[in-house]
Order: sequence, then C-alpha cells, then structure tokens
Amino acid sequence: MLKKFLGIFLLLYIPLLVLSLLMLAGQRRARMVEFYEEETSVATNKTYFLSDVCQYLAHNTMYWTSIKYPVDFDPLGLDKEFLQPYLDVLKNLGFYDQFRIIDLNGEEMLRYQSNEGREMELAQSQNKVHREYVREGLKLNKGEVYLSRINLNRENGEIEQPYKPVLRSVGPIYDSNSNKLGLVVINFRMEDILKPIVSFRSKGNTYLVDSDLSIVSASTTKYSIPNEVKEFQDSLKGVYRLEDAGLQNLKDTTFISNGTIWSLHKLDLTKGALRNSAVFNEPKALRTTTDWAVVRELPEEEISKGLWPIYQNFMVLHLFSIVALSGIAYGYLKYQQTKLKLVGELKDKNESLLQNKSELEMINKQVKQSNLRLKIRNEQLEQFSYLISHNLRSPVTNMTVILDMLKKQNDVSGVQALLPKLESIASSVFNLTEDVRYYISILDRNEVDLKEINFRKLVEKVRGDFSESVLDNDNFKILYDLKEWDTIIFSKYYMKSIIHNLLSNAIRFRNKEVDSYVKFRTSYEKGKRVLYVEDNGLGIDLRRHKHNVFRLYRRFHRDISGKGMGLFLIKTLLESLDASVSVKSIVGKGTSFKIIF
Repeated sequence: MLKKFLGIFLLLYIPLLVLSLLMLAGQRRARMVEFYEEETSVATNKTYFLSDVCQYLAHNTMYWTSIKYPVDFDPLGLDKEFLQPYLDVLKNLGFYDQFRIIDLNGEEMLRYQSNEGREMELAQSQNKVHREYVREGLKLNKGEVYLSRINLNRENGEIEQPYKPVLRSVGPIYDSNSNKLGLVVINFRMEDILKPIVSFRSKGNTYLVDSDLSIVSASTTKYSIPNEVKEFQDSLKGVYRLEDAGLQNLKDTTFISNGTIWSLHKLDLTKGALRNSAVFNEPKALRTTTDWAVVRELPEEEISKGLWPIYQNFMVLHLFSIVALSGIAYGYLKYQQTKLKLVGELKDKNESLLQNKSELEMINKQVKQSNLRLKIRNEQLEQFSYLISHNLRSPVTNMTVILDMLKKQNDVSGVQALLPKLESIASSVFNLTEDVRYYISILDRNEVDLKEINFRKLVEKVRGDFSESVLDNDNFKILYDLKEWDTIIFSKYYMKSIIHNLLSNAIRFRNKEVDSYVKFRTSYEKGKRVLYVEDNGLGIDLRRHKHNVFRLYRRFHRDISGKGMGLFLIKTLLESLDASVSVKSIVGKGTSFKIIF
C-alpha cells in the first residue's frame, strides 16, 4: 500500500514542483532586476546632485571672473576701495573656506579665509606657484573655470587639522583693458556636500571615487579622503581604493562580481538642473584634473536577505502542497480499494443469481443500486480531483504574492484593500516573469584614451611603486633593450597596469639563489611592434599549465601568495585593444612574455 501511495503522490507532486521551481526562478530574476535598478538609480541621482554642486561652484567663480578689475590692480592698496563692496559680500558666504586672488607668478595678492567656518577674515598671503591648481589655472583662457581634486586642505605643505576636505574652483581675471591679471581661487568646504552623496537609507555601501578609484568619501568610513588621513591608514580597518576589475574603466555600469552587485555612474558635468536656470552663468569650458564617479556596493549578504522572502514563500508553498497532495493520494487509494472490494462482491452475487432467479432479481437490484452508488462516488471523485488539480496552482500562487505584499502593510485597512486585488496581482506576477527576459539596459560608453607613451619613462614610474621592495636590492635589476622602439600609441592607464603586473610577478617569483633581473626588449615582427618581457625567475611548468596560464584565479606556485588575477588582467587589457600576449617558460630558468601590438 505504501508503494502505491508514493506513486500516486509523486505523480501529483512532480508537475507542481517543476512549475513552482520555474516560478521561483522567475521571481528571483525579477528581484535581481529590482536590485540592479535600485542601485543604478541611486548612483545616477547622486551624480546629478554632485553635478549641480560643481555647476554652482563654477557659477560662483564666474561671478568673480566677470568683474572688470582696474589696470595694475592692487587689492590691498589703491584699489581696496574698488574691491570693498565685493569683499563685504564675501565675508558672509558661509560655504567659502578660502578666497584668494593670485598673480601670474603664483603669489597671493589677497587672501581671505574662514574663521572656523564663520566670517571670512583677511589672512597672511602665501606663494602657491607649485600647487597643481595654480599651474592648471594659469593655462585657462577667459571664461574658463578649473575644478581641482577634492582633497584635504594643506597650509604650508602640511595637512590642516582638523581635517577639512575642500574643492578649489579657479578662474582667470582680467583688467578693463582685457589684460590677464592672475587667478581667483575659491576653496569650497565639501564636508556637508560629501555626506549626502555617500548616505542612503537602504542597505549596502556608497562611495565617491576619482579616476584612479581612490575613495574621496564613503559610507564605510567617517573620514573623507581616507588615503590622506594618517589615522585611517594606521587603523588598518578599511580600504581607500576600490579594486574590482569591473570598475577600472570608470564607465557607467552595473554588474555582479563575487556575489556583490556593483553600480558605477560617472559624473557628467554637462548634466544637472542648475544649467537650465536662467540666472546660471555658464563658463565656456569647465576643466578638471580628475573625473569623479559614484559607486554603489550591495554585498552578497544583503542580496540574500532580499531574496529570503521568495525562498520562504517557496517553502511554505511546498509544505502546504505536500499536506494537501498526501490527503488526495490517500483518498484516491482508499477509493481504489473500495472499488475493488465492490467488484468482488458483484462477482459473488452474479454466481448466486445463476442458482436462483428470485435471488438474481434481488441481486440485480442490489447491483443496480451499487452501480448507482459507484457512479455517484466516481463523479464526485473526478470533480474533486479536477478542482484540486485546476485550482491548486492559483491559490498557492496568490498566497505567494499576498505574503510578500502583506509584509509591507502596517495596518488592517491596508491588508483589507489587498484582498479584492488577488486575481489581478496573480496575473501580474505571471506576466512579470515573462517580461523579465526582454529587459535590456543600454549605457553610453566612452572610448579608451590612446596617447603616445615613452615606454622607459613609464616603467621607471611604475618602478616607483616598488620603492620599498626588492628593487632597492642590488640582487634584482631592471634591464632595457629598447633600440628598435621606445614609444608606442596605447592607453597609458592600461599599459601602466600591464607593466605593474609583469614587474610584480617578476619580483614575487624571482629565483632567490641567483642575481635576478627582468628585461624589457623591443623589436618589430611583420610590421608590428613587439615587446619581450624576460626574467630569470622560478618559471612556469607549461606542460601542466599551458592552457591555464591566462585564466582567472590560476596560480602556479602555491607557496607564494597571490590572487591569480594578474596574467588574466594583462591578457584582458591587451585583447581589448587588439593586442595579444603569449608565454614561454622553463621551470627554474625563467619566463618570457611576448606582446604583439
């Protein structure tokens, strides 16, 4: 009996299981799309906010550059009276941290700075000729504005305490004869601006990063510009640069990596509501040293929490289904036993009817009555089976959707309002699962910036990243043979990453029993530039690892730490610009990489 029971139960349960698994997959896809859309929306809105801020700072700077200053302008001398009305306004601008007028030699002609965030006061002038924002500002033409990096304010070369993140807006000023007098430089306090950018009510982390993915501000740390804050670096409690490979191109993207959803949206200074204002004084060009982007991170554990209600509903559904189908299977089995018993009784009665006509008539009457009862019971069972098989999916599906919506209601009236909508909600869920596959998101893509690179200078610059490593030891040398060519048109960012990974591998996998070296050698083959990178390190066993050398997370020396990402990244970067890489290696002798551009 148990075997028959299991057979009937599985016959009913397996189709329901397949259907519910398909529904679960569809609901999971729909929820993941919601995660993607939410993270994309948050990152995008943050960039719009920052774009408006930058436009507003440029608007302020244009106010000062649009003034026609006197010839031979002397703000602290004869022209003090001319400047006084403007300075009266300046003293009460609470978002200014510093206001300076700098001559063409980098000397401050006038310096006002905030008194601990209160009224602006006249301060001692300084020479700023070596500061990046002064050098860049002196290159500006009339009507152009330069925005510096967001970093901690420095005075006389030292980071000011308490830490004060600022953004400097620079514009050229001219006298009434259109002669260039110098620059106006405004330091804007960014603390109150950075906080709303990185704050968000939902789970996950928000970052504001620059072109190098260095963190300007983040919800994960109380410090702005953490890579400049000594306390942050000493604490070893966090990172100050995002490392995920999917973010490194600084292009608008949303993707999942190692179970985490990342969404990066780059700041576009051509967008923002402020530019549409009639009073907005737009510069001819708004120049910056770096780009900024807002990055959202939704960790795997938060994704799991968001998906848990779906799995919970799935388990409730199947618990209910198992109980219901078990009852159906048991009832059907009992019916079959009853039916067999009745057939046996009919056989016995038919044999008795052959012996006695009167008894036969009586038995026939009983048989008719029994058949009538069987017919009625059979019709009842068929109707019951049909109703269960036809209607079971609908209430179970509705239960799944209603459970999700009921959890979001805070009062009885909200629950009652949902009940009449049961059929339409169930239909929407099915339609949604069909629509998910057609969802496509298309984002603008920027072209990779190609420029001429002096190869040896770039290698020496990357060498500086290892200034405290074995490169300071005479047992490791960097050799050059660049007679064939020493410059190339390529992405400087990509090439720097490629050299860094090759140099890092040569150092970590060097043979400590010999004087180690890495050699960069150039040549031409079939009209193409070729770069050989050769070392005399530990080498790679290509008989074992020939097909895995450039694959992700492949390591060939287990006793030496590493992630197994370097060679994969090299190949990916090269192939993205139609270059190729191959390798030759002998264990214990060294490795030679051949890159064809």
